[in-house]
Amino acid sequence: MARNVKQEGETVSREEVLQRVEEKLGYRFRRPELLAEALRHRSVAVPKGLASNERLEFLGDAALSHAVAELLFFAWPRAREGELTRARAALVKGETLAALASELGLAEALEVAEGVEPGEALLADALEAVLGALVLELGYRRFAAFVRRLLSPALAGLSRSELLSLEPKSALQELCQRKGWELPLYRQVEVRGPEHQRLYVYEVEVGGEVRGRGEGSSKKLAQREAARVALQSLSGEGSG
Repeated sequence: MARNVKQEGETVSREEVLQRVEEKLGYRFRRPELLAEALRHRSVAVPKGLASNERLEFLGDAALSHAVAELLFFAWPRAREGELTRARAALVKGETLAALASELGLAEALEVAEGVEPGEALLADALEAVLGALVLELGYRRFAAFVRRLLSPALAGLSRSELLSLEPKSALQELCQRKGWELPLYRQVEVRGPEHQRLYVYEVEVGGEVRGRGEGSSKKLAQREAARVALQSLSGEGSG
């Protein structure tokens, strides 16, 4: 990617792009090279022999999971372990992180090679990498406070009664346990498309019968969709 980039019709320097991200974060990096690394995708880094954002992403992912677990533990003192687990999954899922990344301007700031589209997965990874950089800058306690501020709107909008619908695989498993059925069995039935654009197809069996079929760009998404379809099917039977 060029040193100068276009944002909203104007050409700005890479330094200005990073400064705009800092403004939205509300934090000025003492070591701006950390932020630059966090926003450098491997498609750009590898050809240039530079560090990509993957190591920072690894750190940010682990620190975020810990911080969110701690946040939920104190925010929901009466919640059971299963509820806390589903709430954490809802707060750190790719869709949530990608939306936050877009709000912070990471879609425009992420350095990618020509032809690489910064979609949901790349944006979520970029945010985790930025969070990893913040861990190194702030230390864990100040980082955890930053995460509380960052995720407070998402947490406020997260209803405990809606958690089962957010995580259909967990909901389906709990339904089976409640009914005394065998646990759901997921089976991959098809993979379509080129390697860089795979489409996975999964079926889920409940009680020896196929109850749902789902497609997705990852195995996880396909299984989740299959579980959602199965829940709809089983709920329809229960209300009939």
